[in-house]
Amino acid sequence: MNISLAFPPLLKGVKTIVGLQFTDKVIRLLELGKDKKPLSEPIEVNLEGKDKEKVLREVVQKYGLSGKRVVACIAVNDGLLKFYKYPASMSKKDLQSAIEWSIKRELSAMREETYYDYFILEPGAEGKQVGVVLVLSRKETVESIREMVENAGLKLHTLDYEVVAIINYGLYHKLPVPFSILYIDYNYSILTTYSPNNISYYVTYWSFSEFLKSRDEESLESFFAEIRNIVVLNDLSSMYVAGPIIADEEMLTRIMENLPILGILDLEELKPNFFIPYILSIRGMEG
Repeated sequence: MNISLAFPPLLKGVKTIVGLQFTDKVIRLLELGKDKKPLSEPIEVNLEGKDKEKVLREVVQKYGLSGKRVVACIAVNDGLLKFYKYPASMSKKDLQSAIEWSIKRELSAMREETYYDYFILEPGAEGKQVGVVLVLSRKETVESIREMVENAGLKLHTLDYEVVAIINYGLYHKLPVPFSILYIDYNYSILTTYSPNNISYYVTYWSFSEFLKSRDEESLESFFAEIRNIVVLNDLSSMYVAGPIIADEEMLTRIMENLPILGILDLEELKPNFFIPYILSIRGMEG
């Protein structure tokens, strides 16, 4: 089992793997074929008031998924992504030493045992700096996901990180770099920005599902204002929107009217709810 960072995912084999996403609200599973179309009905199960492990086990049994290999992802709040830049003129040995020193520094600040993985990006167009992406997550978090998946009768092939999955979607679909993706789920949002020289992400907790019940316009305007502030302060451009919210035409219209959105990341034959399981499944088809 790997905590894995691939930029971008490469399709080499013909294997299929189930993409599995957990949030506080739902479990989502999706298995794609070689044509990138679902092999069976995508699965989304509400978790409110339910035991996550029990629900997953029941879903695996109900849909005949026992023994399937899975690429799952650590939720944004259960991991941490760090981005470092080093001079491109450094030797491989010196670069490796610098990376190891940075990792030791991060681990020393952790109060609990921590797993990590890192990836070295290709230098940007100017070629003056090399970017390194480091992802960290508590051992307890990683092991609990592994145990839950395996106890449900599945095989954990790779454990990704939610932010990395969002970036991988943009890279796989060759979005012009730099790009930003605003992923809006039922009860949280992640605004992720990628370039060879920087990766950043911001999490907000405006609840789309609660808004549908309350129609609290003040909360919606506050959400728009928060995203606009992030965009302005960080001089973001080429921003795309994705996630369950784009299935709601009224909300999508409001977003397009109030935020500087360049495009919509729709999944064509799939509900937008499966944005992350989609790229996880594709990720799993690496050789």
